[in-house]
Amino acid sequence: MILFFIVTAAYTALLLFYRPSPSSLKDAPLTFLENFKQIKAALFSGLLLFSIFLVTSDFGFNEIDQRLYRLFALNNISAAAILWPLQAITHLFIHINFPHVLTNVAGLGIAAAYERQVGSGRFLMVLLVAGLSSIPSILFYAEPIAICGISGGVFGLAAAYFTDQEGLSIKEWLYAVLICGVFLVVLSFGNSMEYKANGQLQFKIDHYGHALGALGAIVYCRFRPRKTADKPWPNY
Repeated sequence: MILFFIVTAAYTALLLFYRPSPSSLKDAPLTFLENFKQIKAALFSGLLLFSIFLVTSDFGFNEIDQRLYRLFALNNISAAAILWPLQAITHLFIHINFPHVLTNVAGLGIAAAYERQVGSGRFLMVLLVAGLSSIPSILFYAEPIAICGISGGVFGLAAAYFTDQEGLSIKEWLYAVLICGVFLVVLSFGNSMEYKANGQLQFKIDHYGHALGALGAIVYCRFRPRKTADKPWPNY
């Protein structure tokens, strides 16, 4: 419980107290309120994931409860197919252990740089699209497996940071798609999923989900381009 308060306080402080320097010496620095408005989606989504992990770890903030993991993580076991519609959503919000949730929340914090560019609405939409795009990764595995975490969405935000740009040429966009495609092919042949063990829980890092999340964000940003700066926020 103490660790929960430490990491949430640190995460909040880092996002709120880091304020980018004005682009011009004549511009006034951002106030804390202005800064908060620019990173509120990254802030609240990170705090939400920390809070969910606290509850699902029985307030130990160390490792998810095994029963909840089996219930909410997305699996490819046909006997549990009745839970797939639920798990398709819930697996995005749960994490296996503290390093897992910390890594993903740190990624959301870094992605606040993207939120500053496009606004909270588009930030959340790209996160959602990328997270949902990562779901088919479960089809890449023949062995029984369960996956969880928002990392596909985080990779999508990272991809959008570089590709969600006005004036991006079709050639540049196709290069980004090609990189994700090559990544998927390499993973398919190399079987580079990493095995991890923590207590009695066993899981693997879903690299396929990372690539699919990035690909989903790139495609979304191409076919739903950013609106021009003179149009009102939110920007979906």
